[in-house]
Amino acid sequence: MDYDLIIRGGTIVDGTGREAYVGDVAISADRIVGVGSIEGDARRVFDASGLVVAPGFIDVHTHYDAQIEWDPLLTPSSWNGVTTVLAGNCGFGLAPAKPEDLDWLVGMLCRVEGMPRASLDEGLTFRGGGFADYWNRFDGRLGINIASFVTHCSIRRYVMGDAASERAATEAEIEAMKALVRQGMKEGAIGFSSSQLRLHVGEDGREVPSNFATPAEIVALCGVLAEFDHGAIEFIPRSGNDGPDEDDCRLIRDIWAASGKPIELAPIGYYNDWRKTVEFVDAAAAEGVRAHPMLSLNRPDFHLCLNDTATFDDMPAIKDVLCLPLTERMQAMRDPAVRASWREALARPGNFPIPIAGLVIETVTTAANAGLAGRPLAEVAAERGVDVVDCFIDLSLSENLKMSFVMPMGGEHEVEWRRVNRELLANHPMVVIGSSDGGAHLNAFVGADYTTRFLSEWVPDVLPLEAAIHRLTQEPATIHGLSDRGVLNTGCKADIVCFDQQALSARPARLVHDFPANGARYVCDAEGYRLLVVNGRVLMEDGRHTGALPGEVIRGC
Repeated sequence: MDYDLIIRGGTIVDGTGREAYVGDVAISADRIVGVGSIEGDARRVFDASGLVVAPGFIDVHTHYDAQIEWDPLLTPSSWNGVTTVLAGNCGFGLAPAKPEDLDWLVGMLCRVEGMPRASLDEGLTFRGGGFADYWNRFDGRLGINIASFVTHCSIRRYVMGDAASERAATEAEIEAMKALVRQGMKEGAIGFSSSQLRLHVGEDGREVPSNFATPAEIVALCGVLAEFDHGAIEFIPRSGNDGPDEDDCRLIRDIWAASGKPIELAPIGYYNDWRKTVEFVDAAAAEGVRAHPMLSLNRPDFHLCLNDTATFDDMPAIKDVLCLPLTERMQAMRDPAVRASWREALARPGNFPIPIAGLVIETVTTAANAGLAGRPLAEVAAERGVDVVDCFIDLSLSENLKMSFVMPMGGEHEVEWRRVNRELLANHPMVVIGSSDGGAHLNAFVGADYTTRFLSEWVPDVLPLEAAIHRLTQEPATIHGLSDRGVLNTGCKADIVCFDQQALSARPARLVHDFPANGARYVCDAEGYRLLVVNGRVLMEDGRHTGALPGEVIRGC
């Protein structure tokens, strides 16, 4: 046999943005060895007639750091054509970690990124160690590829202990953190990540460690990447959700000057001051600064449950109550003074506005509330003659805070969402498509369908297919130094997706209980994907896992 696999007769969209053409792709071992008209035979020939053949998609912003322990396919990303994910975003990770700090880091990750604590307590096998100690465990155990940043919060906790959540670092502590960034880069990290949003609050109710870092600390840690010929920086500045203010604009420029590396910034969209961000990015680009705000194209239908949510962490009056133990939390929520403070906070929401009156009751757990599922909260409140916030709290209390609600996209919100996304896609090339947050906010939303939605809902109306594939493949690969992925070229790793463009669609989010300790999460299925090849081996065919585990821990080179 000449080859291991030939994908024959498909419409090749190679990731570069060049015009599509009909041809073949030949694979031997884990590499593409021919693209075009391929003669010869193979152990398997896949007929791709009528299908798009493209590089596997690269998801730049995920939090699969824990889920990787029990889910080698990193679902639902792999269900949506993704062959490579980047973890360790926002400065949140589990390594390096001293054994005595690991429980604290787990608690922070669960609180900030909306992961079920019981699932991590049962499913996590890591007991402490360095960056390589964490990631080396997954070699040979993965369905798709994963790479990770060195994370600011973990190195700050490693060096400073509990003081990491209380104060600025000393010069000596900054030097110790720089050594950990350097070690992580040598052990395969693809860069460094940090964030400073005030809404990021740990399980202990305090802001996360990276929020206490001075600009000088952040610049010093990012500057370590100047010592390496690869790497990128993922940074969400303190003013990120509103567009960078003057101080953060200066900080981003200083990070670039110190590191010389591409910088990914906070997601932008209709819900924040995106114009301010793109104006800064465009001005900075003229100075040579490579800053890339992220854009996610999944529908922002939002779910929440007061048993476990970080939705209101930018509203201290609500956050302080929701960080209490369950019994104390429920007791506080019965206090009229607490309810009054919630009403005031919700009347002038912060940087993630949730219009309570627009919520719909999604799932109930008691027979007494069985007739409420699917009904608008405001309608139920009006029937009962009570304020909508009181109704929200009372219904939640009636089910020990396990009742879930959804804020469905629609009306003027959807119109504005579509208008802004169209503008950002068509006119702002520095914007990188991504930010699924895969593995995080599991009880609030699911964003891993953004790849499917991009290709099925925005192509070709806003972008041609070739440009859209480029933005899911070669563009993120280039930003992050993944030099042998993201294009269908001879010599590149054979990460390939074959799909039926006409049949491609994302299915509605659904709640499943498939995590350790019966943990719940929202997932999204997709239709139209026919073949997913990772490192030369077929991982998924017609939506079914073949049993292969060809994924790799990608290490910076």
